[in-house]
Amino acid sequence: MYAPLPSPTTMPAAVALVCRDPAWWRKCLLHGALAMTIIGLPLATGFIMESYDNTRRGFPIPLPPWRDWTLRALTGIFALLIDLAFFLLPLMVGGLTLGCVGLALVLAAQTALLEPIMYSIVVLMGLVWLFFFLIGVAPIGRLIFAEEGQIERALSIETVRRALQPPYRAHFWRARWASLAAYLPAAVIALITGSLVTINAPLVVIGLAGWLLCSAGVFAQLVGAQLYVAAERQAQRELRA
Repeated sequence: MYAPLPSPTTMPAAVALVCRDPAWWRKCLLHGALAMTIIGLPLATGFIMESYDNTRRGFPIPLPPWRDWTLRALTGIFALLIDLAFFLLPLMVGGLTLGCVGLALVLAAQTALLEPIMYSIVVLMGLVWLFFFLIGVAPIGRLIFAEEGQIERALSIETVRRALQPPYRAHFWRARWASLAAYLPAAVIALITGSLVTINAPLVVIGLAGWLLCSAGVFAQLVGAQLYVAAERQAQRELRA
């Protein structure tokens, strides 16, 4: 039996907590394999969302078991919508703006302005994407979704406001940087996978490397869930005080 546990506030403590589940590596490998497929990606994301919910309830371990895959897939689809809303949508809007402005300049015979204006739009798109990434809108949106079960709030400006609002801002900022360290194994595996592709390694070897990469990504997000839940609790304690 597992008693309610506080969420860890440091990356090593979060890693140690996730690894307290004896089956953590099997669950990560299973959902890493699912994440490699388009059909299975919502299941892997739903698994991470269940970890958010369990951690908020005080039961971060054991990691969520395999159950009710239809509900898990539906939850995962909603969680993926949060990622798409804050990362893919700005790129789509920027791309559309890029095309419309470029066409307008060409039709107006202002080709001299084409390159600097297009470059400025690309830089602006990159800055918006980087801003959303650094303030951690995706995990914060998932926190709001796990807390209230309202996907519309997680997709609204409420997520950005929560990321920038004191005292949440300072705690979420620390959680963002601590969680990035959990992606170092995935980054190393990604470099190895890229090298295997470059040297035309057998597809089986590349596939295994990709599987490990996705599994390492699942593990990193489980660690991030612990850190963000802890950050939310610290901020709420300060608000109550």
